[in-house]
Amino acid sequence: MGTFTQQGAFRKDRNALNRAKKADVSTADIINKMAETHSKPNSAQAFAEAAGAVIHVEANINKESPIHDAFEAIIEERNSLSNAGRITS
Repeated sequence: MGTFTQQGAFRKDRNALNRAKKADVSTADIINKMAETHSKPNSAQAFAEAAGAVIHVEANINKESPIHDAFEAIIEERNSLSNAGRITS
């Protein structure tokens, strides 16, 4: 197996999720299989990390950007708090 770019790795995961739907392989099956290869197989951490990876790829497939959205929300909250502090001071 060769080296992938970030885009190549994303495309590979996206294609796998699309193929899984067509082959009637559930997201739970994929998460379970991913957890098996974790350094702590069958731990809550293994399942959480696997689920997080699947959720993130699905979000990107749906043209969502959860990390960007969270960052922007944090910046907006900080600006609001900063502005509120200036008003009350």
